[in-house]
Amino acid sequence: MTRKRRTPLAWKNLTHDWRRLAIALVGIAFAVLLMFSQVGFQNALFDSQVKMIDDLKGDIFIVSPAKFTLAAEKRFALARIHQARSCPGVQAAYPIYCELTTSVLRKMTDGKGNRGYPIRSIGIPLEAKVFSSKEIQGQTNLLRMPNSALIDRKSKRRKFAFPLDDDAALAAESVELAGMKLMLAGTFDLGTDFAHDGNLVMSDENFAKYYPHRKRFGDPLSIVDIGVVQLQTGYSTEDVLKVLEKTLSKDVLVLTREEYREKEIHFWDKSTPIGTIFLAGKIIGFVVGMVICYQVIYSDIADHLPEFATLKAMGYSTRYFVGLIVVEALLLALIGFLPGSIASYGLYTWLAERTGLLMQMSVPSVSFVLAATMLMCIGSGMLAVRKLVAADPASLF
Repeated sequence: MTRKRRTPLAWKNLTHDWRRLAIALVGIAFAVLLMFSQVGFQNALFDSQVKMIDDLKGDIFIVSPAKFTLAAEKRFALARIHQARSCPGVQAAYPIYCELTTSVLRKMTDGKGNRGYPIRSIGIPLEAKVFSSKEIQGQTNLLRMPNSALIDRKSKRRKFAFPLDDDAALAAESVELAGMKLMLAGTFDLGTDFAHDGNLVMSDENFAKYYPHRKRFGDPLSIVDIGVVQLQTGYSTEDVLKVLEKTLSKDVLVLTREEYREKEIHFWDKSTPIGTIFLAGKIIGFVVGMVICYQVIYSDIADHLPEFATLKAMGYSTRYFVGLIVVEALLLALIGFLPGSIASYGLYTWLAERTGLLMQMSVPSVSFVLAATMLMCIGSGMLAVRKLVAADPASLF
């Protein structure tokens, strides 16, 4: 005996009017796009802010306790780096120098200076491999030249209008940094963030020439922004961290990579309004989608009340109707999610190219938005189904 196939009533209800379904899917896709944009910007903020931490080749980091974020120009004495080098388990410790306030890059045209823009200058000791970037490591010979630097190719082009795709043309540009001539010898890839529109990397020797005001005991390199500690093989990060905390003065913080990342993310998420703004954006997108989905399901129920009344009179239970509406809601969520995610991917790609931010559609972000979309549609369905559940079959004819 053959088993009868059940009629896919939920699918039939949705597809009987393709025009209404298309409008509903556009609305849900728009809500998905809103949520993806908020999630994307928030993740881009966090990922971009910690990109430099991720790219530094170290196991432990030393910073000033007053350095609440990477953009804060709070420094500590170079002597702490020398102390760290003497600790058991430390293979090497190197200083990183950063400048933003007086680091103004200006393009010269016909001997006249255009408007200058702040750019983060990063000074590194060339004998050390403090960046994991092979691009930087492979261009240390260029950084040994006087008054030379590498520029981040993701620097905002509307501000730094340089030929970043042509090294020869780039080197021929007439440029000033902090009022002194600079040669842009090459490029590297780091990315912008909400505090920095671009980046320069130069040798610590050149860094000292451009920023002589950073003096303590007459040496511009005597104060450090970030200390990078590399461990010897066989030593655990936790053990060396404890030794460094006991050895170094209380005027510095000693952090693992993960602790440093969390510290930076926590500042932007909790100490600025940015986290609240993005949360509000996600809620708005959720509510917009919920209203649209509610209207679609409610209209479907209203249009088919006589048919539902017949099923009720035949003995179909409330559980059946609730299940039917849940299936409709899930179908709307899944079908609407697809065009919304495709549009969001295109938006991410465009924004990444235009802003230099790390707009990435990661698995956690996709999972979050998909779960929010399903919850949004199911919640709308549960609100709409109340009309059907509360109705008396006799009064519906």
